Amino acid sequence: MRGVMCEGRGQAHDALSCYINALMLEPFNVHSKIRVGALLFKMGPNALPVARSLLSDALTIEPTNRMAFYYMGVVHRDAGRLADAADYFQAASMLEESDPVESFNSF
Repeated sequence: MRGVMCEGRGQAHDALSCYINALMLEPFNVHSKIRVGALLFKMGPNALPVARSLLSDALTIEPTNRMAFYYMGVVHRDAGRLADAADYFQAASMLEESDPVESFNSF
């Protein structure tokens, strides 16, 4: 929660710290892995391998997470792997289309 607030205020390094702390407490936290990956890709090409690794971990834990697919597409695009990026973007799009309009938990 704090990481999201820091991101909203444009405090990327503070947000990154929050998410990394969350991962230290809960190593399989998919949301934190995705957010760290999303922040890292913005930090330049040297951070892309780490971002790709975290996003890959997130997809291993939660194979239908559309945001993980989306950011994998972004990372691959920025790395110049356009065919791979297109595959990830397509998967993210298909998962978005299959998302229910309302959560099943609300029924």
